[in-house]
Amino acid sequence: MERLESRIVATLLAAVVSVASVAGAQGTGALRQLDGRASAPLKAQVTAVADSVARAGLPVAPLVDKTLEGISKGADDNRIMIAVRGVANDLGVARRALGPSSDNELAAAVAALRAGATPMGLTRLRQELPGRTLVVPLSVLASLIVDGAPAPSAIVAVVANAKQRNDSDLLAYGRSVSRDIAGGVAPLAAITVMRAAAPSTVAKPAFTGQTVPLPQIPKPKPKP
Repeated sequence: MERLESRIVATLLAAVVSVASVAGAQGTGALRQLDGRASAPLKAQVTAVADSVARAGLPVAPLVDKTLEGISKGADDNRIMIAVRGVANDLGVARRALGPSSDNELAAAVAALRAGATPMGLTRLRQELPGRTLVVPLSVLASLIVDGAPAPSAIVAVVANAKQRNDSDLLAYGRSVSRDIAGGVAPLAAITVMRAAAPSTVAKPAFTGQTVPLPQIPKPKPKP
């Protein structure tokens, strides 16, 4: 009986080591970006957090990006690690809110969360836009909130516009809102104003790739 239990324990330990090896391989390339830029103690701390994140099946790159951002801004190692651990936590929150997601979606979701979006808002995006990659909608959401739009209203605006626009036109919508806000328009007014679905002379459906000419604007009738 003891031999059987020993074999079971050995098998479980082997499985854990295997998972850890895969996780380590996933993050190795990203962590190499810290070579020559992060201090040895800082890199060791980031690597420890990255190993935990990778074992959970989450992307490591956002941790490295946050580390490099802190280094570029001259932050000390303690402040950088606080930010890195915050990103690691947000990755878990994003995964729970969105469900199965690509690494890019999770990175965009973290940016949205750190801008002020709520997990409930991320879940709503997933539910309202089924089958669509959420990288661009999440990025536009983060941009609107950073520009000052209330998070709940920004979610409504992104959902409404994403249902009518492809990613390119949705990005154009976000830039247009940013310009309006920078020009003095109140954020809430800027995100709710009606805008053309496409900035050019053709409307591009979100998923078909086909182009459809916009209907001609009727000419005004001459007055009698």
